[in-house]
Amino acid sequence: MDEKEQMIFKGKFTLCVVLLNVIIFSAAVAVCVWAIVDDGYWFKLPVVVAAGIVCAAAVLLFVPRYKATKAWLNVHGTTKEERIAQAKKEEEEYRARIRAELEEELRDEQEQKGGM
Repeated sequence: MDEKEQMIFKGKFTLCVVLLNVIIFSAAVAVCVWAIVDDGYWFKLPVVVAAGIVCAAAVLLFVPRYKATKAWLNVHGTTKEERIAQAKKEEEEYRARIRAELEEELRDEQEQKGGM
């Protein structure tokens, strides 16, 4: 990963971390206020509802950004040589699987001809 890609990833990662912190803290505020504050206080329910809304909104923002960042990192997180090596390895595995299937079919055909 070159320096430009590192800066892009740093920005994407920082945004995901901030959103995750918002989720954690808003959920914690909602739970703590619900558990600690007496029912007699007028602000208990609005604070819990507001913290829940903030938490839900942060989750709705976080999940797609996390998936996009993960997909971006899968593409840009490796060097060009590593990506080429991975593609070559996948191609070799595919060819080996096809070769094994063809050899098995050939053996089956030879057994059928020999059994006749």
